[in-house]
Amino acid sequence: MKTSKYILTVLFFTVASTLSLSAQDTIMDRNVTVEREYKPVIQDAGKINSVPEVLEPKVEKTATSYSQFNFPLNADFNIHILPAAELEREKRREPKSGFARVGFGNNVNTLADFAIPVINKPDMRLDFSLNHYGTFDSKAHSVTKSALSFDKYFKKFDLYAGIGGGHEYLKYYGNNYNRSNSVVNLDTLAKYSGAAKYFEEDLIRINRLPHNYTLNSLASDSTSETFWRFNAYAGFRSLPLATGLRYLAEMQYKVFDSRNGLTEHLIKSQGGFSTERDKNRLGIDLEMNNLMYRSDNPAMLNFWNSYTVFSMNPFYSFERTNWNIRLGVKSAFSFVHGRPFNPSPDVSAEWNVIPKYLSVYGGITGGYSVNTMDKMFTENRYLFPDVRVKDTYSPYDFYAGVKIKPIYNLLLDAYFDFRKIDNQYFFVNKEYSLTSSSITFPKAESSLFTNRFNVIYSGATHLKMGVRANYNLRNLINVQFKGAYNKWEVSSEDYAWNKPKWEADLSANVKITRNFSVDGNVFVDGERYAKLGDFSIPMRPKVDINFGASYSYFNWFTVFAKVNNVINNPYQNFYGYDVQGFNVLAGAAFSF
Repeated sequence: MKTSKYILTVLFFTVASTLSLSAQDTIMDRNVTVEREYKPVIQDAGKINSVPEVLEPKVEKTATSYSQFNFPLNADFNIHILPAAELEREKRREPKSGFARVGFGNNVNTLADFAIPVINKPDMRLDFSLNHYGTFDSKAHSVTKSALSFDKYFKKFDLYAGIGGGHEYLKYYGNNYNRSNSVVNLDTLAKYSGAAKYFEEDLIRINRLPHNYTLNSLASDSTSETFWRFNAYAGFRSLPLATGLRYLAEMQYKVFDSRNGLTEHLIKSQGGFSTERDKNRLGIDLEMNNLMYRSDNPAMLNFWNSYTVFSMNPFYSFERTNWNIRLGVKSAFSFVHGRPFNPSPDVSAEWNVIPKYLSVYGGITGGYSVNTMDKMFTENRYLFPDVRVKDTYSPYDFYAGVKIKPIYNLLLDAYFDFRKIDNQYFFVNKEYSLTSSSITFPKAESSLFTNRFNVIYSGATHLKMGVRANYNLRNLINVQFKGAYNKWEVSSEDYAWNKPKWEADLSANVKITRNFSVDGNVFVDGERYAKLGDFSIPMRPKVDINFGASYSYFNWFTVFAKVNNVINNPYQNFYGYDVQGFNVLAGAAFSF
């Protein structure tokens, strides 16, 4: 007993290690980041064992969000699928070693994929991949990235490493507004009185005061942006089915570079271990994030030079055939800025009431999220160049759900999630207020809202209730549905800006013949509001309908076509930025 208490005490207060990540792969662990980080960081640099999809490609939709980063529905946490309830898939043809895919469409939409295993052995892989998605019309946005990943399997552990980089280009094509919510042209206003001075509002000060800008300077801001990303990682981990000691240790280095803004360097050390204890498991996950920033124009940009976040998650888990329980505590320590100590519970359970047919799950957790620039400019690429979003802390998050498999091919998952967030961020158009001018401006132009975005903060609670469903008939028909209702309570704002009240996503794929298949997708985001000064602006609901088809001429050659935004709905992901309307993409895929 004394030994157990001593071990638990050490685990709770160990700060010496700089490693973190769950080495556990149980179905009750609902932390999306843990599950995702257990795999290489570079996005599946060449998971070429998924090549059969090339024979029946589902073309990535580039028309709406112009990148694979934005998804219409975010479930917020892991979908708890019972291994016993996973739907059977028909056996596919033996995949080829590599593949290539190209596509072209109107509005100069482009798609290109290439992947090949450099080394392909039962116990070792070295994969290379190159991916590109883009559109090059007036709403230009493109993402190009490449990666090299290595895996070497030993008897009891896996050694892995990788390196990758990417280039992202975009245009600031969105509208600028005045305080009356009318579209304005900054070039035209500058000709009227270019020396007029405007003061930037709602700056979260870090190392500079808010600036005064002339209309000439606002009008001459760059109309485009370029991001460069680089990442490298290396680590080792026990195999997923390991018994006894389970462990992981990993180092990452990531760089995010903005042409008009900051350069961010992230050194992340993470790892963890767990060991058997009286048929149960005792373990800890640890993580250290070290972030450093640099700018070619530090006097004009707003940033921390560096800061560190350390987190630890000791836990004790019970793993049985039909039930699991995890008891733990999460603690995050932020140095330099923010709350120094950020604790939250980590308690979860799942019970297979009727194995293969019914399971219930629930828990209370929380957490601390490091909002790196890489992450935030992926979420909203139109942010103002020096916006550094504060980290997000959720002291508690209750969730519960039930998974039902009423018939062989149908799986249902209904859930609710209620969380408290201390400093939820919301995207709002960057605001400037007139301070001086040699001529009299119309009252409407006393405030300007540009097509770059700022961030404001508020305490909030978020209730989400949703359902997920999947139906598969011998892999000939596959239908998936996700729907959710969101209720936000925001302490210092009228609305949870840009957050939808309703979300839904329906997709289906039908194999007409062995070589010919069709697919469709409909997604909807309901009531949302944007903020312009003191005004709440209703945004057009997102309704997007897409159809596609593919035909395999040979085992190694497929042609495909995709029709996106069929109803030509000019909705906006962010206020002022209409998405691309009706468009078509067609191409071919080759496996070799």
